[in-house]
Amino acid sequence: MEERMRRSGFRPRWMLLTLLAAGTVLGLTHIPGEDMPRVLQVHYLDKAEHVAAYGLIAGFFLLSLQRPVRPAVLLIGLATLATLGALDEMTQPLVHRIASIWDYACDLIGIALVSMVFLVGRLSGLSAGRP
Repeated sequence: MEERMRRSGFRPRWMLLTLLAAGTVLGLTHIPGEDMPRVLQVHYLDKAEHVAAYGLIAGFFLLSLQRPVRPAVLLIGLATLATLGALDEMTQPLVHRIASIWDYACDLIGIALVSMVFLVGRLSGLSAGRP
């Protein structure tokens, strides 16, 4: 399986971390509202948590990509993360949590920030003559 993952353009360990992080985030965001610790219910802390969580997932995903990065794989992967964020929000009412467009916007901000850092790093590496 690891060889098949390599041929597909992914580094298996980083992809495993991506999947573990995504699963952990989904698990935490689906803890019923009444069971959430009060300290985690601070409104603005919640927004920072969304940015950090989806930024972390995006970071692991980007690190899982082998060089050279295929644009189609990159775009499909990032679109999948954005879709995951939307599904995360849409399913939260099932466990008595509130779905929020602002939380989803923070998910997208986390993905976008990490992606921009990745892109700037890749472009600076290319300009320095590194592949």
